[in-house]
Amino acid sequence: MREPDNAGKGDSEWGFLLTTRALIFLGALASCAGLGAGALPASAGTLTDYRLLVLGAAPVKWGSSVLGTGTAVSYAIVSHDTAFEGARNCGAVGSVDELLASSDTSRLAFVGEVAGAFAAWSAAADIRFAAAPPDEADILIGAQLAPRGRAFTNVEFVASAEGGAGRITRSVICLNPLEGWKVGFDGNLDVYDFRYSLIHEIGHAIGLDHPGVPGELMDFRYLEEFSELQAGDRAGAVDLYGPVPAPVSVSSIDGADISIGGGAITVRISDAD
Repeated sequence: MREPDNAGKGDSEWGFLLTTRALIFLGALASCAGLGAGALPASAGTLTDYRLLVLGAAPVKWGSSVLGTGTAVSYAIVSHDTAFEGARNCGAVGSVDELLASSDTSRLAFVGEVAGAFAAWSAAADIRFAAAPPDEADILIGAQLAPRGRAFTNVEFVASAEGGAGRITRSVICLNPLEGWKVGFDGNLDVYDFRYSLIHEIGHAIGLDHPGVPGELMDFRYLEEFSELQAGDRAGAVDLYGPVPAPVSVSSIDGADISIGGGAITVRISDAD
């Protein structure tokens, strides 16, 4: 993200915590001086404009351990305090109500920004998202109970027994309620746009690291120059989950063409003669 005034003092604006069931790794997601000493290596063979999140010497993803295979993931905005044993940066999250109140943002607007952020990734690759109760969701979103930085994402995974990608078991997006948040761009780089920030953090939550070059939404700098995924972001998602399936026509009933693809069912009705 954008270089802060306290650059070089070791404080991270955005970060992610990477965990297995037994080990905890602190990933460098600094908003100041790029990837630090704790940075994770790029996955072998990836392009420089995206980087897969590598843990235990292998990329990690939801669903199958085979790269390029799609999956479905659930998410929720937490409704009560929830702790994560052993977490270093984001040990617990709670309701976002106070964060929204201080940002003069309605809950309805925030829910829309969350849905829009997940939709951005669904439009880029074969990964589908659906809201679920907090105690059942794969990805949780909440406000940090011990605020620091700007935002962190906890990523928990188990290594693959088949030698493929590790399987993500839970991700938690933690927003700092003491920082400024907003809906939309206004040129003020000290107050972060919800959707841009959530798209970035969801990228970590599904298995993407910071790229090796600037100009992507997954870059650690916050810049209000674009609000959508860039080519490298999309390529990384496709590397993990494969391309969005093309719609396939499955039937035609009384002039209605029904197609399924891209996580949606589309019905087109032709005008009668």
